[in-house]
Amino acid sequence: MMAGGAGEEGLGVGCRDPDPASAPTWALAMTPIPAPTPASTPSLSLASESLQTMQDLTGDGGVLKEQLRPGIGQPVPPSASVAVKYSGYLGNWNKLFCSNGSSKYPRLMKLGKDITLWGLEIGLLSMTKGEAALFVLTPEYAYGQRGCPPSIPPNMTVLFKVEVLDFIDSEECDAFFELTYALSILGHSSSSKAEQSQINASKLLLFLNLSLTYLKLERADRALKYGELALEMDQGSAKALFRCGQACLYLREYSKSRDFLARAQCIQPFNRDINNELKKLARYYKEYKEMEKEMCYQMFDPLNSYG
Repeated sequence: MMAGGAGEEGLGVGCRDPDPASAPTWALAMTPIPAPTPASTPSLSLASESLQTMQDLTGDGGVLKEQLRPGIGQPVPPSASVAVKYSGYLGNWNKLFCSNGSSKYPRLMKLGKDITLWGLEIGLLSMTKGEAALFVLTPEYAYGQRGCPPSIPPNMTVLFKVEVLDFIDSEECDAFFELTYALSILGHSSSSKAEQSQINASKLLLFLNLSLTYLKLERADRALKYGELALEMDQGSAKALFRCGQACLYLREYSKSRDFLARAQCIQPFNRDINNELKKLARYYKEYKEMEKEMCYQMFDPLNSYG
């Protein structure tokens, strides 16, 4: 995760101490980067009175946290893959040693694999989606007695500013990457008609699973794309129609959602999930029309008052 500058390396890949008794085995591959401007420097001081107001996540003062902005939902689970923005500092926030602030879309990184700095992992496990926080990590929870030359001096307390953009659980993330890899393999055509039929059946299943995975990632546009690809292979697939209907509902394309879901219901009229989604669509559409009506009323009411 937190390679200096580009942010392409994982946290824990470039600075491991050969003697486990003298330093922890979590560290960071870093490239020197310019110091931050004063406007971007957090205001928290390492003075003892400032640290006393922070939340002690480990009970020994090793990982201290100050929440800058609350998030929503459940905390990051231990096996999650997360998308975060971060900056790492030395001293009283006066020396930036790593950051991915220039990355518009940070990649997903897995706890324990791409993120193995112990104190930072503890900090992330206390956070929720959308939350931003400051962390102070003592050497025991960061780079140990030896540090990580030349960027991290020996026995150094480090500070991180972190924002959790999103996360997914490990099973969904692993399944996603397995599916996309399998899809690239199945993209090759076969000279055998029977073999091609098997490939097409496998591709249909992959498209459906990718559509579901993107729905869980709240990427409805991609979910719709793979649902429509599944429909190209089997226009009578109730599951593909259902996935497309779900995606369109998320995108607030209510007419398209109704069309997809109604077609799915014709194929499977007693499917509980399809019928519940149609009820949800009706509820959302009613709320949308009421909101639209209220906006029109507010727009034209001032004109009526002058009549």
